[in-house]
Amino acid sequence: MAAVIESLNKHVVMSNIPFTIEEERVLKELRIAKTPTLKDLPEQNIARYIKKAIDEGYALMEPKAVYRTFRLVKEPGLPPGVEGAPGLFFGKKIAELLTPCDYVTLLLTTIGPALPGRVETLGKTDATDSFYLDAVGGWMADYLADRVEERIVRECEKNGYTVTMRYSPGYGDWTLDAQPMMMKLLESKRIGVALTDTLIMIPRKSVSAAIGWLPRSA
Repeated sequence: MAAVIESLNKHVVMSNIPFTIEEERVLKELRIAKTPTLKDLPEQNIARYIKKAIDEGYALMEPKAVYRTFRLVKEPGLPPGVEGAPGLFFGKKIAELLTPCDYVTLLLTTIGPALPGRVETLGKTDATDSFYLDAVGGWMADYLADRVEERIVRECEKNGYTVTMRYSPGYGDWTLDAQPMMMKLLESKRIGVALTDTLIMIPRKSVSAAIGWLPRSA
């Protein structure tokens, strides 16, 4: 099976990743339920703000991603990890999630610095525009991670595996302390992502995560 795992111990870098900003999903992100399009929104002044944010989001996004697959390392007395980072998956829930797996893919995505920078600038002069652009940017970041995950899922299935849920540092008890090693393993500078002293990713609207490869018989 391992012979065809293209991303095994190899960085796969993606750029100019196409996707469409779906109005219904943006509205759900803003907790405006049961409204499929902006035309259906009774408050058309809000619809105009959202449409403006979506249009600006398209112009500002610079989507990039990198991912890499590793054999899962299980050393006695340690949580699961990967070669060079034993015990990386130290949270109880992620350890339970990944222990049955043979491989794990680490991924990192970003929509780039332009949109978060514009949100910050707008925040000084127009709080409403800033709010909606920030919301659209957050949705874009999640959607971009979804697109990369789809590609990883295809590679897993081609090799006879299913995948676990996508699990990010900072979720549950897998704390942000995992971020420096994640950035190192993924060579985050390849796509222009760095960490602050408080372990926050820059640019904002970046996503890091792990996805386990689960044998179909498990």
